[in-house]
Amino acid sequence: MRRLLFLTWNGAGNQPPALAIAQVLRHRGHDVTFAGYDSQRPYFAERGFRFVPVGRSSIAWREEPPEGMFAVKLQTVWSSVDHLVDLPRLISEERSDAVVIDCLMFGALAAAENVSIPVANFIHSAPGALMPPGGKFEAQLLGSINRLRAHVGLPELGNLWEAWARYLSLSNSIRPLDPLADQAPASFRYLGPMAEELLPSGWKSPWAPSDRRPLVLVSFSTGPYWDQTSRILRTLDAIRTRKIRALVTAGPTEIDAYSVPNNAVIVRRIPHDEILSQVDLTITHAGHGTVTASLKHGVPLVCLPNLAGDQPILASQIQALGCGLALDGDSATSLEIGKAIDQVIEEHSFSARAQSLASTISESAGAAGAAEEVEQLLAL
Repeated sequence: MRRLLFLTWNGAGNQPPALAIAQVLRHRGHDVTFAGYDSQRPYFAERGFRFVPVGRSSIAWREEPPEGMFAVKLQTVWSSVDHLVDLPRLISEERSDAVVIDCLMFGALAAAENVSIPVANFIHSAPGALMPPGGKFEAQLLGSINRLRAHVGLPELGNLWEAWARYLSLSNSIRPLDPLADQAPASFRYLGPMAEELLPSGWKSPWAPSDRRPLVLVSFSTGPYWDQTSRILRTLDAIRTRKIRALVTAGPTEIDAYSVPNNAVIVRRIPHDEILSQVDLTITHAGHGTVTASLKHGVPLVCLPNLAGDQPILASQIQALGCGLALDGDSATSLEIGKAIDQVIEEHSFSARAQSLASTISESAGAAGAAEEVEQLLAL
């Protein structure tokens, strides 16, 4: 048995795939501890994992309105000077044999350059979608991260992939979803989607088995950082006049009953793998988890991305690959959404291309492959 430490933060979609790797490692007899922020404790405790606060940066974290969260995450997660102290202390206190660090915790990645145990970097999306070199997201972070590195005498980074390339970097994506896959350093591993083990939700379909109308899954972000109300309401308006069935996973978003058409059902959440084998189309914000879960089942997509993170790039890549359409998430009208629904359902090329990507995903290593990579790192 080896003692493994995972550093994480509450970024919604980054937690389930990291947990999937940890579950495989636990099945193989290893002792896994997660270190993160207090709001994450219930998530990991419910799944039977030991959880400890990451340290001083977890005290500095505070909940803010969505428009104020970028500054909080920059200070306490993405470019945290505290992580320079927190990581060595955690490794010592936990007697860790190896550490897996979330790719956006650049202070911890800097601190890891001076630790004596094996280090892996977990990239929770396609690298070229999440952090394209020279992209907008990198431009918002790079200066702060280089100042942090200078604080401890580390060389300046030309781009943030350089921080990732120093380590074995485990991505839960597939190469076709990454528009920059051909530029990826040799240390990047595209291992495919990683789904955590979940108990069945117990959800029962309200529709008769004989109902042959296409089933549409509407799944926008359930994280706290974007208000998805407008996207859901515009999509419901588009669904209202169509001969389809819609299952809407609204998460924390409150939707008035009068806004829900007769052919739609609202639930808080349902595990993707539990429903997607029955779905004909997914309408989504283009978060990496929902995109890859849909493609795993050969389901094409209509994307309404938030203008943040990997979502706009993933949406564009979905359209470029021919397995869905990308709309302007903030401004697309119900009419435009409806036309996209009709096109993707009626033109079989979209589902055929999604099925092709499903074959690619079925051949990927997934969480088991990531666990094997970590074990090989331990053996060095």
